[in-house]
Amino acid sequence: MPATGVPEDAPRRFRWRRAQFDIARVEGPERIAMEWWKKENPTRDYFRVETRDGQRFWLYRDGINPDLHPRWYLQGIFA
Repeated sequence: MPATGVPEDAPRRFRWRRAQFDIARVEGPERIAMEWWKKENPTRDYFRVETRDGQRFWLYRDGINPDLHPRWYLQGIFA
């Protein structure tokens, strides 16, 4: 029986501006949750990732519902 729960891992690769990036190293997740008393309570998991080419990005996953496919976003690029 597969384990259920919150997906904790970063993606192995991602696509941005028609280019594909293979991830070699990951730091995270760092979970940020909004105020619990608000009606909509988004939670985000942030990851710092490095590609095989040495490029570094800051990605986050919006929401932590394990029943849905997570939506990933690019927060920033490190110099």
